[in-house]
Amino acid sequence: MSVPNLKDTILIRDLRLNSTVGPDRWGKVRPQPIVVSIQVEASLAAAGVSDDVADSIHYGNLTKDVVRAVQDATFPNLFALAESIASLALNMDDRVSAANIRAHAMNQFLHAESLAVEIRRSRTTSDAHNLCLIHDLRANILIGVNPPEREEKQTVLLNLQFHDLDWSKLTSSWQKIHADLLKAIESTEYLTLEAFVVAVARSACLIDAVDQVTVRAQKPSALTVAHSSGVEITRNRAFFNFPPR
Repeated sequence: MSVPNLKDTILIRDLRLNSTVGPDRWGKVRPQPIVVSIQVEASLAAAGVSDDVADSIHYGNLTKDVVRAVQDATFPNLFALAESIASLALNMDDRVSAANIRAHAMNQFLHAESLAVEIRRSRTTSDAHNLCLIHDLRANILIGVNPPEREEKQTVLLNLQFHDLDWSKLTSSWQKIHADLLKAIESTEYLTLEAFVVAVARSACLIDAVDQVTVRAQKPSALTVAHSSGVEITRNRAFFNFPPR
């Protein structure tokens, strides 16, 4: 019989803070709401037997440490904030083997819910990963094959994930990236979401430092009995015959 891959996790979900992470949606460098979720990986075997919190990672202490480090603090950008929390989590206790951090900057964009980063850091450097996300970008476009859809624009929800983005190579602000993407998106008039998301991925792969992107597009107005219909694709620069970075 095979042994299952066992993994234990302590988590803190949706910790609400205020921090400065660069310009907000109006271009002002000032504190904005940040929502952070933390997962630390550490064995809970001893605590499961002893029923003693001393044999676990104390999530209350971790929360206090994060609040002290992040609340009202200033960081160069959201990625630096997430890196700071990951480092804190790994260094608080030798039993922590990895930290997964997701941070949302809630006042980053005018037409999207948030800018987010999702990182994993561990004591094994090869185990790291970085994602940057534009969450719930709302665009009004002509999309669809039905006659009414060719006459009236409808809202499409977009989620973009930028894989292993090197923030140090970004030469544009996220506000400009957001505005340029929205301008390109709202000029389209595709019949299908399938063609539309490829066009969005192409535009995204032109952004500084972006090599690979996952694009999800959803039509909330498409179905009366469901939240939305949608498609999701992952594309890289090579797919569009763009030269390597």
